[in-house]
Amino acid sequence: MNTQSNSIPDFVDLMTMAELATDEPDANLRPWSELTESMTAAVAHHCRGQASVRLLGEGVGPIKCWEQDQLCTPGDIYIRHIELSVAEVPRLIARSIVAADSPIVALMQGLGERPLAQLLFTDPLWQRATQTVHLQAPTDIPGRAVLWCHQAHQHQLLVEEFFLPALLQRQQPN
Repeated sequence: MNTQSNSIPDFVDLMTMAELATDEPDANLRPWSELTESMTAAVAHHCRGQASVRLLGEGVGPIKCWEQDQLCTPGDIYIRHIELSVAEVPRLIARSIVAADSPIVALMQGLGERPLAQLLFTDPLWQRATQTVHLQAPTDIPGRAVLWCHQAHQHQLLVEEFFLPALLQRQQPN
């Protein structure tokens, strides 16, 4: 998998090592973990600024067993890692996972430093699963995973989002 600088693997490693959370998220985290609209838009609004995406890496790579179970997809997996910042402060990191032979890969590769929300919330054929899986990355970074499916070709996309301290230290989303 391609990464772009020495500081980037720290975030990528954190996401790669995430496990299923053993507890439900606390009340302060619940508005983020249960959000059904664009996370990018919510973070930007919450932090009162414009969100920017930095691509941390993308390519074929390994995933955990629980991720494989969520996708129900054997074979190679394509992964995209990003950092979402507002005012140049990282607020959220995300990992998107899909079968490497899926047509979704070309769409993801075309995003570059644009948010995945530009695909998921502009194309009505994307459908979000109702279940949210709660995650825990090392150093107690909470997160969530949500499965999406594109109705035209029935390929699934697993989106994992991790809430960094700079996001959680502010008031909750409105």
